[in-house]
Amino acid sequence: MKKKPIYKAATLALIFATVGAVSARAQDDEITSIDDFLEESAPENNATTDDANSATAQSEASAANASGVTQLDELSVESEIEAEQAKQAKKAESVATIDAAEMQNTSKTVSKAVNSASGVKVRKSGGMGSEGKINIRGMEGKNIKVLVNGVPVETQGNLGLDDIPIDQIADIEVYKGYVPARFATDGAGGAINIITKKRPANSVDASYSLSSFNTHKASVAASHLIDSIAGDAGLEVGVSGYFNHSDNDYKFTSPYMKSSTGKDTSVVRDHDHYTSYNVQAFANLMNAWFDQVSLGASYGAFDKEIQGDENRIIETKAEGYNVGATFGLDKKNIFVKDLTFGNHFSFGYSENKIIDTSRVHCRNWYSCDTAKKNVGELTMMGLPKLRTVQAYDFNDLLNLDYQFIKNQFVYWNTLFRYHKEDPEDDVGSEMVGFNTAGYPGKTISVTTGLSLEDNFFDSRLQNLLGFKFHYLKAEISNTSTSMIQQAVLEKNDYTDFSYDESLMFRIVKPLAVKGSYQHAVRLPTPDELFGDGIRVSAATNLKPEEADNFNVGLSLDLQEIPLVARFRFDGDVFYSYYKNRIHYMSTSQMSVPYFNMNPIRGWGYEGDVKLDVNEWVLLGTNWTFQDLRNVDYNAKQGIPEDAIIPNIPRFFMNYMAEFHMGDILNKNDFVKFWWAANYTDEYYYGWKISSRQSRKIDASFTQDLGVEYSVWDNKLAWSFEVDNFLDETVYDKYGESKPGRTFATKIRYSFR
Repeated sequence: MKKKPIYKAATLALIFATVGAVSARAQDDEITSIDDFLEESAPENNATTDDANSATAQSEASAANASGVTQLDELSVESEIEAEQAKQAKKAESVATIDAAEMQNTSKTVSKAVNSASGVKVRKSGGMGSEGKINIRGMEGKNIKVLVNGVPVETQGNLGLDDIPIDQIADIEVYKGYVPARFATDGAGGAINIITKKRPANSVDASYSLSSFNTHKASVAASHLIDSIAGDAGLEVGVSGYFNHSDNDYKFTSPYMKSSTGKDTSVVRDHDHYTSYNVQAFANLMNAWFDQVSLGASYGAFDKEIQGDENRIIETKAEGYNVGATFGLDKKNIFVKDLTFGNHFSFGYSENKIIDTSRVHCRNWYSCDTAKKNVGELTMMGLPKLRTVQAYDFNDLLNLDYQFIKNQFVYWNTLFRYHKEDPEDDVGSEMVGFNTAGYPGKTISVTTGLSLEDNFFDSRLQNLLGFKFHYLKAEISNTSTSMIQQAVLEKNDYTDFSYDESLMFRIVKPLAVKGSYQHAVRLPTPDELFGDGIRVSAATNLKPEEADNFNVGLSLDLQEIPLVARFRFDGDVFYSYYKNRIHYMSTSQMSVPYFNMNPIRGWGYEGDVKLDVNEWVLLGTNWTFQDLRNVDYNAKQGIPEDAIIPNIPRFFMNYMAEFHMGDILNKNDFVKFWWAANYTDEYYYGWKISSRQSRKIDASFTQDLGVEYSVWDNKLAWSFEVDNFLDETVYDKYGESKPGRTFATKIRYSFR
């Protein structure tokens, strides 16, 4: 496709002393996947692997990540204390809120919804269950924290972003270059916070969606309230669950497969089936001494075939299951007036397997051999694997909210996490005589955040000051690169601080300006520290990532103006400086660890316009430009100074138009037609050394259409959608084209 043109404080001393004391005590006693743009983008003049080895590495990375894409622990709804903190603080923060309730009757996924926001790009390598990276202002992978009701995904079990049914979500908050202190977690690039719905008492909500490539999605949620079981106390009980399946058997085009004329060829993804399901149950005791005492339990499982891109993969797959339990306490005015307390504990156990014991080995897409013994399809040296990872998680989240003066609030949030994992590989280890699965390890982490919110002049001026302390203790087993020596136990402690300041001033009623700064920290994750036993070895000397993020923005909201009903504009300019970014670069010869990169600087701008033409028509567009560059010359990788960071979109736009009308055929019915489009400018897959290099991802322009109709005040709804209706070839990842034109229909019934 041709490239399209681009129009283109003394009062705070006591608070900080309190945090310092808490931090010292803690010291005595966080859709995402591997951030691998270096793995995908070895310099063309100094490549670490050839195309074939790169393709094999990508398949192995997919297998390694496949065990972490589906299960979902108990998703308790956002507590009142969390909702109140967010309601007050979001006025000053750099955040965009997506109303997921508007999409509940559609077949859209979380990543599709998030991808429509300015500053956000979700890059996927395939269909349902595929690896996905959330990119916010150029930062992606583990730099972006995904939370559910304010709790990091890492504490929710192995969560797949698109596994959560959209009709069980109320809002999706996108924090750009900013992770609020009230989220007791680390993170250097931003955060996605998914807020689940509060179900009405005595209600049932069920939906079923059918899409192209034999894709099925079903979900159900039900609750029942028993009034006055003892005095004023009531008991609410409920269940929910979902089921997802897709064959993902669409044609994809890959540069690894050439025709006789040397052109890229297309084949069907014939080993990419994906299935996941999850069931949850909860019981809430309300209006006893505690306002709410909650109990929850969940079970989930998945099964995923591993799709090859250069070589055909016949049998290798990943599977696993997860169990979880939660316990929560919430109370307003505990001990003193205006002091709100919340504490939520969770436990999770998961067991994930990668099964690579096939005797079949394919040299390319069409030529396969059968060996006399198990050789494996992914790993080097003909070594099969039956890798099982058992993981245990214990988490406790404490929230305190105190209004000490009218419109002046202080928030204290602390998350404690214990994580332990034990990998085994009886098949591979028995063949070679040493551990091939990776080695056991555990981490203990404490993140505590304190925020002060001040509102003046009838909330026209708002100031939000935050401070977080991070502590991580890691214990891992490491080996020499020869893989024949006895494992050595290594320990490392990490302590760091992050802080932020946000200011909002409403000049006049429709016009406000914002500014924010955050010194952010991201601690190494267990898989970065422990390795995966396949391509990634243990790394005990990783440093935490650091980022200094600046943002200046303007918001304008004009209502009842000539010709249109409402006009809204939000614009931001941002700058970031990143140090010690954690990266991974694969080689074809051995397992290698993650390492810290040279500094990176980035800047950009974004804008968002919405126009309510009248009560029936809504138009909108947003745009994002982001420029990330390497600061210093890197002799080891041959990366020049001021080189553009590869594999990250630099300019993209979204467009939307919607027509809606109610009371057409019957009272309380509703119809909506919509059109949505996305333009992404071309960007380089490798470091841009020369303008003549060919390895780049072409510009794309895709369009979607949909219709929705509901009756009985939205109790029964039906929708039909066509994504990419012009069937454009689109790449989010080099070597793997996305599905083309797809169809989806959904029916949803809600009883209350």
